[in-house]
Formats: sequence, C-alpha cells, structure tokens
Amino acid sequence: MHTIWMREHNRLASELRQINPIWDGETIYQEARKIVGAEMQHITYTHWLPSIIGPTGMNMLGSYQGYNPMVDASISNVFATAAFRFGHSLINPVLQRLNYNFTSISEGPLPLHKAFFSPWRLVEEGGVDPLMRGLFSVPAKLKTPHQTLNSELTERLFEVAHEVALDLAAINIQRGRDHGLPGYNAYRKACDLREAETFDDLQYEIRNEKLREKLKHLYGHPGNVDVWVGGILEDPVPGGKIGPLFRCILVEQFRRLRDGDRFWYENPSVFKPEQLTQIKQSSLARVICDNGDNITEINQDVFVLPKHQNPQLVKCQTLPAINLRFWTECCHVNIFMNIRGCVDERFKSLSRSLVGRQRRAINYSYPSDRHSSFAEQSNSNATINSNPRLDGINEDLEVQGGTEDSMHFSDVYEERIEGLERMLEDFKKEMRQLKRKVKKLEQHCKIGDTSKSKSCVEENGTLRRNEETWSPDECTQCSCKVLACDFLE
Repeated sequence: MHTIWMREHNRLASELRQINPIWDGETIYQEARKIVGAEMQHITYTHWLPSIIGPTGMNMLGSYQGYNPMVDASISNVFATAAFRFGHSLINPVLQRLNYNFTSISEGPLPLHKAFFSPWRLVEEGGVDPLMRGLFSVPAKLKTPHQTLNSELTERLFEVAHEVALDLAAINIQRGRDHGLPGYNAYRKACDLREAETFDDLQYEIRNEKLREKLKHLYGHPGNVDVWVGGILEDPVPGGKIGPLFRCILVEQFRRLRDGDRFWYENPSVFKPEQLTQIKQSSLARVICDNGDNITEINQDVFVLPKHQNPQLVKCQTLPAINLRFWTECCHVNIFMNIRGCVDERFKSLSRSLVGRQRRAINYSYPSDRHSSFAEQSNSNATINSNPRLDGINEDLEVQGGTEDSMHFSDVYEERIEGLERMLEDFKKEMRQLKRKVKKLEQHCKIGDTSKSKSCVEENGTLRRNEETWSPDECTQCSCKVLACDFLE
C-alpha cells in the first residue's frame, strides 16, 4: 500500500506539471501531496470507516461541521496503543497472490511469516499486482472465540529476523502496561458502558461463555482485564468489525482528527468547490487501478468482497477519477506572457532581482569565513560613522552599548544601504531592457500579420479568432480574448 500511494503521488505530480508548466517543483510537490492527503481522508471516512464502526458508529461520528480550533487533534494513548490494533485480528495467515485471471501465480500463496523482511519478493515474484488482487478479492480472517489472532502472528512473528519468534498478542498486552493504560473496566465507564462486576456482566459484549470462563481463570476479576484484551474479544457491532468499546474509542479519535484539522479536505479554505467535487470522486479501487502494474479489473468497493457486489468486477476505466483540469492556473495574455499563458523566462529576472536576499554583514559570520578584506572594511567604518545622518544614532549607541555596538550597527546599516543601491541599479537596468523589448513588440504588431495578432491557440494547435467561443468538452466553455498585442513564437 505504501508503494501504491507513492506512485499515486508521483502520478499526480506528473499530470500537474503537464497542465501547469509555469509551476516550479516545490509547488507541484506540495499540491500533489495535498491532493493525496485529501484522497486518503475521503476514502478513510467515507468508504473504510463505515465498514469498521457500522451505521450506529457513523451516526455517533456525525457529519463535518467545520474546523474547531478548540479540538485537540492529537492521537490518544489508548487509540494508538490498544484500540487501533484491532486490525491484528483480521490478518490472514496466508497472503494470496493472484494473476490477471484471479488464479494463483506460479510461486503460489505466501505464508505470512515469509513475507516479513522479504522486499525482494516484489521484484522477483510478480510485483505488487498479485498481492493487491489477493487483498481485495479474498476475505479477511474470520475472528473466532478459539482464535482471535492467527498463529503466524502469535507463534512465528518476525521468525526470519529473530532467534526466537515473537508473539504479537503478548506484545500488545505488554505495550498497554508500558504505556500505563487503565484497565478494560475504566474505559467501559468512560464510554458510558456498564462497569462489569462479574464476567457474566459482559455477556452482551463477549457472548461466548467459554471465552468468559477463560478470562475469569486468567484475570480473576473484570477490573484486572487489559483494555486491549477486553476490546479485542468483544463481538463485532452490527455492520462493523469491532465491539462497542473500540467503536467508542475510534469514533472519538476520528472526530478529533477531523474537526481539529484546519487542513481537513472539506474545509472551504483548502480546496475550491469544483476541486472538492473532484476529490470526492476518488476511491481506493481507482487508486489501485491507476498505480498497479497491470490491473484492469477490480471490485468497485474494495472493502467489500466481489461476491457481495453486482457486478462483481468492473473495468478500471469505468470508475470515476479525479479530473486535474480543475487545478489548471489560467492567466490573461499580455505583453509579459506568451500565447500559451506562461510567463516568459526573459521577464522572470526582474522579480528575482527585487526579492533576492542580500549577503549578511561579514562580522556576523564565523571567523573562519572572514577574508583579508575584513580589516579594510572595519577601517572604512570611520567614514560611515562621520555621516551626519548617523551621528545621533551613534551617540545613543555609545551611551547604551559602547563603541563595539556602534561598529556593529554601522556595518549592518552600511550593508543595507549597499543592498538597496544594488537593487535600484538592477531595477533601472531591468526597466531599460523592458522598454527595449516593449518597443520591439510594438514594431512586431505593426508589421505582423493582423490575423495572427488577433488570435489565440489551443494546446492541440488549433487557431482561434478573437471573440471566438467554443466548447472542448461538456464541462468547459472557452473564449478567445486578446487583451494586448501578442505574438506567436
């Protein structure tokens, strides 16, 4: 999944670069990152979370009401340490690897313990596609009273890297104690669930009687039960994958993550309305299609088994996709821009010279960086100190901090004056160059073909007349507006 999302970021960045050639690398990266984050938020809250917490949990979560600066969006200890590790009970002991016909590849299924620390399998055994097909077409592990976590996790975890294999269940229990989490009963009380005085009080959450007897034998009293153990053993709520305790913790955490995030994708200040509409077209199925090596068919909702959907599989190109055309930055045609709406490289030097950072005062640099001219510059301070504009300031500095502070201030003042003078000279030079270029453009307009000087060109090269209107697709209408004399390169 990390590989799939990395590819999604790079795919978006490549498309953004094509539609916005004037963007620099940092702008492209940040906008692609922003879109990927929004896709993840939309998929998580709209497609994945309902399958985990069920309809009741979604009603508890409620809809987005806007950014609330009073909400703490950090991750709670109990969420990170216990509740969000519910997924360990859903992991299959064997990873199915399927080809384009949804039959096993020649290397066969992969036992889970052989998948850890084996990145070479992606290169030599079919790439990411077989694993992705196995994940979206094979059911997750069924949690039973006799086996909550499969034996690959409790008896053979990281067997390749350790002399003695680890036990994930034991690690989860010990982690909760290391983090100082209160017991199962304490969180039941916090979630408005009945505190259990006896294990029979848990009959509605842990319905298997033999399982409750095992807990009684191990812990003696419900108040001694670790929160991860109690939460993971609860029967799933209707329509979800977790019990009522973990549902409570997840709902509270995902509400905080959403409402306390000022960059939340539905916040009106983050995306334009038309861009947000496109973000809501995204799905994990489409992300997998766009970034797999050769995935052409997929179930429309990858969080639901194909056999529970009609049709079971659909062609990738039929799935809705984000149209990045709504991220196109348009600009009017004028003498500073060419016909494609891109800033001419010859006119960029002006802005660079005006905002460029000047070198800092030499006596604030490291001694090893100071060259031989430093002494000459220090001697020249006497001339600046005699400047009538600085006399009053220097006198104040002598009273407050002595001659050394006065020297430092003078050097800084000198540096700023020199920087301003250089900037003004550069500005005058650029203005002279601009005047010559404008004069040439005016001459070109006078002697050039009038049909060309009153037209614009589409990306595909189609020539359009001034005031002409056309529709490249059903969503967009374009109009050729020539605001000044333009020229074709």
